[in-house]
Amino acid sequence: MVDPGVETVRSAEGRGEIASTRVRRLLKFVAATLIILPAVWLTGLVWLDYRSKRSPSQALFRQGTVPQPPPDGDYNGVVNAYHGGWIGKTFDARRAMGRNLFTTPAGVRQIYPFKTLVGQGLADPIPVMKIDYDIEGNPFWLRSILDEIVQVGPNHYLGRIHLRLGPMHASVGYFELRK
Repeated sequence: MVDPGVETVRSAEGRGEIASTRVRRLLKFVAATLIILPAVWLTGLVWLDYRSKRSPSQALFRQGTVPQPPPDGDYNGVVNAYHGGWIGKTFDARRAMGRNLFTTPAGVRQIYPFKTLVGQGLADPIPVMKIDYDIEGNPFWLRSILDEIVQVGPNHYLGRIHLRLGPMHASVGYFELRK
């Protein structure tokens, strides 16, 4: 006859081993996820950068010039394949700053301030007007974005969107602004 106390101990030990195995599996899953998700994200950025640099907009961007005079006032914006609430930007040339324009149920809102300055492009060795969101008050996810614009016609600007990643960056797309 089997001692019921021994069976109970064996069952408890077995449950402990099962729980321990489940914890190990969960930890392996979490570790794999923490490795795979950033790798997928980084692969997506590399693809966007590759595609952006081979876009027809790239040639036009390289032919553009630094906006003269600097943009001032409201500009309608377009991003291909984007259907959100962003409708453009407003610039204050005197103060070298501006904000993005978004439609909301309450009307047009000016949000996400930026500062502007002229400098060399991140991806191209040409002078551009930089639109920098790395300013206090902006959400952390926005502060790593740097837009660059060049003038491609009267009151017509082509913009390039960069995502800064420490000392590196990825070009993730283009937008247009028109008065």
